[in-house]
Amino acid sequence: MVWKEYLKRSKFTPLYLGTLLLLCSFNLKANISSETDPETSYVVIGAFSYEKNAIKLVNYASKNDLSAHYEKRVDRDLYYVYVFSSDDKQKAISEANRVRNMYDFTDVWVFTGSFDEHSETMLPSEDNPLKVKAEEPSSSSSSSSSSSSSTQKEEGEVAKPMSVPEEQITDFGSKKKEAEPKSTELVPEEGYYYLYLNTINIKNYKEVKGKVKIIDPERLKELDEVKAHELVKLRDPKNGSGRIQLITDIFGFKKVQHTVYLDNPVNDSTEAYVETEGDSIIVNFELQRFKKGDILIMYNVYFYRDAAIMKPESIFELNSLLEMLNENKDRKVTIHGHTNGNSMGKIIYLDEENKNYFSLGHDHKETKGSAKQLSFYRASTIQHWLIDQGIDPDRLQVKGWGGKKMLYDKFDAQAYKNVRVEVEITHD
Repeated sequence: MVWKEYLKRSKFTPLYLGTLLLLCSFNLKANISSETDPETSYVVIGAFSYEKNAIKLVNYASKNDLSAHYEKRVDRDLYYVYVFSSDDKQKAISEANRVRNMYDFTDVWVFTGSFDEHSETMLPSEDNPLKVKAEEPSSSSSSSSSSSSSTQKEEGEVAKPMSVPEEQITDFGSKKKEAEPKSTELVPEEGYYYLYLNTINIKNYKEVKGKVKIIDPERLKELDEVKAHELVKLRDPKNGSGRIQLITDIFGFKKVQHTVYLDNPVNDSTEAYVETEGDSIIVNFELQRFKKGDILIMYNVYFYRDAAIMKPESIFELNSLLEMLNENKDRKVTIHGHTNGNSMGKIIYLDEENKNYFSLGHDHKETKGSAKQLSFYRASTIQHWLIDQGIDPDRLQVKGWGGKKMLYDKFDAQAYKNVRVEVEITHD
């Protein structure tokens, strides 16, 4: 009787076990999903290497009635400023479109993932400690990169009106490939000063890459030309005063000149733009764009000899021009081409359908013409490149002057500067 009762009960045992295993399986999948699936999507309006710049953008966004916060993304050593977060990625994308269309933010993208499993949302506060990293990250949120061996996936900046870039962590489980945070500790060396040159666009608080000249005003001598947003190690000039001058040289922005006293960096005359953090001297440069009527010289756009084909190193300054145009959709320019002299000769140029802007090849066309024609073709090459990047053709005019407006005599030591491209802002 007992064994019959046992068999009767045991008929349901497989059902119980099956149900239990099924529930465990669902629970395991749910746990794995919660660990590996991106939890939150953020609408990001800026990424900064210098924490105080993130604070400035948060305050600026708050004045525009946006609820802004910032967090540090440890693997990139950058501070992300965001104005919206949601578990629904589509809601984040819709909000990104709204923010971009309604507010004055040219760089808006959606980041999906986790900044750091132990991170907390940061609110703007002057009590937050200042951290300056010694090097810039190897890549930024605006550069497109993807790799099966990487834990990151990012897409480029906005290219179409309704296309919102996305940045996503695709493998939360793998920690082996994540970059270690860069050390910000500085071991000072006697006889040297350490400067961080913080160049920002005053309009949107975006960090601007470029170069800054360091001048010894006592000897009227250029000591160095260094990159902004990197920690600069400067040897003591030993000029008696400890005074140096810093002059920005960044395409698209007016020059800014600051005086710094290395032994007394923060004083009544410098406190508006100089601060210190430990042994580092932080020099802030608020950069302003040129306006209508101004003319910018593109000295760092280079062409092959007798050709309207650019050399690859021209891309940096071209991107600066592109950024200037994207920043203000009403801005229009005229691109002026100039040469050294008015000689006739061979001209290698691009067909309108040819996109090979940066290397000489058999697919380029060749003719014989004047220096004026060559200068026109060169200006046209830049125009076509900008159009390919999404700039409305109606915003771009071109002129070729040949050697009619030379800056120096054809045989002067500075005659190479006659070969140039100028950008005139005609509408702002």
